[in-house]
Amino acid sequence: MAEQGSPPPRSGRLPIEGQRGDSRPAGGRYWDEPADTDEEYPPWAGPGVTPRRADRGARQRRAQARPGGSSHAGPAVGDARGQAATRQDEDTDRPGWVPEQGPGSRSRKAAARSRRRSRLTWVWGVAALVVVVIAAGMLVLLGRQQPAPVANGGFVTTFQRGELRTVPNACTAVTGATLNQYLPGKRRMVAPHSLNGSAQSLCNWTLDAPPLYRVLEVNVQAYAPSGLATGDGSATNAAIDAYQRALAALRHPLRATHLPPATVTALHGLGTVGFAALQVVLARGASTDLETVVARDRNVVITVVVQGPHARNGRYRPAPQSELQSGAIAAATDIAHGLH
Repeated sequence: MAEQGSPPPRSGRLPIEGQRGDSRPAGGRYWDEPADTDEEYPPWAGPGVTPRRADRGARQRRAQARPGGSSHAGPAVGDARGQAATRQDEDTDRPGWVPEQGPGSRSRKAAARSRRRSRLTWVWGVAALVVVVIAAGMLVLLGRQQPAPVANGGFVTTFQRGELRTVPNACTAVTGATLNQYLPGKRRMVAPHSLNGSAQSLCNWTLDAPPLYRVLEVNVQAYAPSGLATGDGSATNAAIDAYQRALAALRHPLRATHLPPATVTALHGLGTVGFAALQVVLARGASTDLETVVARDRNVVITVVVQGPHARNGRYRPAPQSELQSGAIAAATDIAHGLH
């Protein structure tokens, strides 16, 4: 007989109240099976002792220790299983123990890592594409708002919107109607070579048909941005400087030119700004009228000079000054139309 308060023998399970024979109790569990709710423990269970169901390895070892107990798999198999269970119990009790994983588990984890890497690659790729698109949009917007890049110091280094890099051919820009009206007859045309490439065009016409003598000279030039120009150095400011130099040279010609000061008249409706200048030149007993028209349109300066006899000179009769001025204005207007 077991003493009062001692634990029950290990040879079997004790039924809970309501048990009959070897059948399971009415509650569906033995006393050493874990319960979901609190219950009273046997009298022999002291404070802090909680019944725990033995695992399979422990049950096998207890079965082998009982007299006459044997495993259905034989002693050798039972010993091996008991030792394996003991090692498993010891490994389980070690801190940080991780159950051994088979090849299938490793392959599944590798596949999961591969899928995570693929998702990260797609996410970063899409993010990079969005950044590139936003940056390109910002560059386009900034380019529209700032058509002229400005270098350090506030100087413009490229052409602004509306400024011209090239000019039309002066020989074809002056219409035949203008030439026939102011230089009627057989004319001789000469196109001098320009040192500024397509940014400048020169053309001269001469009519020598007594009693008429006329010379028409056209020079059209587009100016580029320059650090020597006033203001911000833009192409338009460079053209303004050239326009002002031409005006000053006509009003106050250099002594070496032997030209008289010109009578200057402002012109309206020709380009952005323009003027006409008349000079009467005396040379070798003959007098010649020089009518000069200068106009500026943005960064382009148009210069037209028409000359004719001031007084009768042998076979040539004088040219009315109003006719010379009208011819110069007509040629400059043809050039200005060719800029648009």
